[in-house]
Amino acid sequence: MRTTLDITDEAYYLAKSIALDQNRSLGRVVGDLILKSARAGGGSAIEMSDYGFPTFRCVRPVTTDDVRALDDEG
Repeated sequence: MRTTLDITDEAYYLAKSIALDQNRSLGRVVGDLILKSARAGGGSAIEMSDYGFPTFRCVRPVTTDDVRALDDEG
């Protein structure tokens, strides 16, 4: 996925240095650092399914009424 990030100069140069040292792309390094940080903090709320789609953990089950309410907003 392609995106634009607004990060500090320090974060940019640190990630760029890691990318050069490991012969990896800057995007791959930034993505891996984000995932590593999320996992170290108790896990990410977003996981990938076996089919490659993101799945989300919710505090409570999502009901049909929840979906209808969101559909009515659109």
